[in-house]
Amino acid sequence: MIDELGPHVADLRRLRRADQQAKDAQLVRRLFDEDRLTALVDGHLQAGSPLPRLDPRQIAMRKARGWDPGDPLLEVNFVHLLRPTGHRDLAPALFRQVRPMLEEAVTRVGVEFVWCRNADPVPRADTGEMVPWSLPMPSVRADSLVRAAGHACIVATSALTGMRASELMELTVGCHRASSDDGTGLARHRLVSKVIKARRWGGEVDEWVVVEEVVRAIALAEQLTDATTGQLLFGPFQGFNSNGAMDWLRQWVASPAGKRLGLAPIPDEPIHPRRLRRTLAVEMGARPGGLFATKVHFKHLSVATSEGYAARPGGAQAGFHQEWKQAEAKEKLAQTVEAFRQFQQGQLPAGPGADALMATFRTVEEELDRNDPGPAKMVTDRQVELLLKKKAAALHLSAANYCWFEDPAKALCLKLAGAKSASAPLTGLCDSARCPQATHHLVHRPIWQTAADNGTALLSSPRIPAGEKTRLRAEQERSQHVLEEIDKASRKAK
Repeated sequence: MIDELGPHVADLRRLRRADQQAKDAQLVRRLFDEDRLTALVDGHLQAGSPLPRLDPRQIAMRKARGWDPGDPLLEVNFVHLLRPTGHRDLAPALFRQVRPMLEEAVTRVGVEFVWCRNADPVPRADTGEMVPWSLPMPSVRADSLVRAAGHACIVATSALTGMRASELMELTVGCHRASSDDGTGLARHRLVSKVIKARRWGGEVDEWVVVEEVVRAIALAEQLTDATTGQLLFGPFQGFNSNGAMDWLRQWVASPAGKRLGLAPIPDEPIHPRRLRRTLAVEMGARPGGLFATKVHFKHLSVATSEGYAARPGGAQAGFHQEWKQAEAKEKLAQTVEAFRQFQQGQLPAGPGADALMATFRTVEEELDRNDPGPAKMVTDRQVELLLKKKAAALHLSAANYCWFEDPAKALCLKLAGAKSASAPLTGLCDSARCPQATHHLVHRPIWQTAADNGTALLSSPRIPAGEKTRLRAEQERSQHVLEEIDKASRKAK
């Protein structure tokens, strides 16, 4: 909504504002000049442009005042029709006189809503097919669309930054700051807000390092508000539910307009900035590679994100960083326990580090056996977690392997990089097929299968040079070898 529909919605709002200002201007009450009206209608006929259509609620009001439901002129919006003449309405005598001409015009060109006629094409969200970004709509629906787009900006900013609702409400017009003084030409984007929670009365000014997607959301939001520089951008809002931002957005996405654009319905579940903040932290902790995976999925720049966490150790973004680290620790422990349970079931790990990992698991089993509580009780997951907690702390999740980074001196990636020591592995240099601290499990099999299939397809292509095929063949053989090891280990019994 922000990138594809946002610019069009901003233009629609500017037109709506200009129309409202013209409507509030001191216009002449009634038009008496038949020639001016005739010239106006002729212009519509020559251009093949339908006459302005009245909003449905105003049509209902006309019927309540006694208009015939079958009147051909019932749906004509005379205020919009007469806007170029500077008049608000037709004189009753002139209306009776020109009725045949108006009815003929309706028969020839029809009536249609003024807003979003001949809309520019945009790609559908599901198929990419180019369709008009909107069908003609009445004023009330145009205003609802503008409001839904504004709420999309709130939701996107919340989901991509982890900001609390109170921090979102404190954003002002002009809150974006950009700097590129590091000589790289790359901009660092920040949002200036206030932290209210656990702060003195009035809050404290703080900055959030954000990515370009958030900057675009803020830029659109500034075009959808009447607030001026320094005034609140979003202002107080009722969360994301109870007729709040999420409800408006959910309803518009589920409407015929959203379906026509191929938007997937938003699940009807409670959503709040607290949940988005927590979800972002959990996803960052659970995804292999942490910040690297977040960069790929959320289009984050890891350098900028890390800068935001380190810039203000006591700031709000550092607090969010702590939440992420806690979620990551829980995910590492859960994955370690899962690997232990698979080991107990006979699904053994593979890879160069498999023997060391199984030795740890056997030690845990022996510890559990020595502290057997007897037949009346069972070993709880908590007991297993306590025994595996130290091992889990050394785990680094990767898409294609588990890295048990216990001894930096044994890490192949550090040797390849020439680094003597480090607090974390260098994921970009990982060669898990040779690293003595890497293991492969069934969960990693689809990744290696995809790599093997891609290698087979590339090797069969006549467009690949012979030298490149030599390199690809080695990669494909490595993938096949890892797959064979995973399959062999998973079938072994203890």
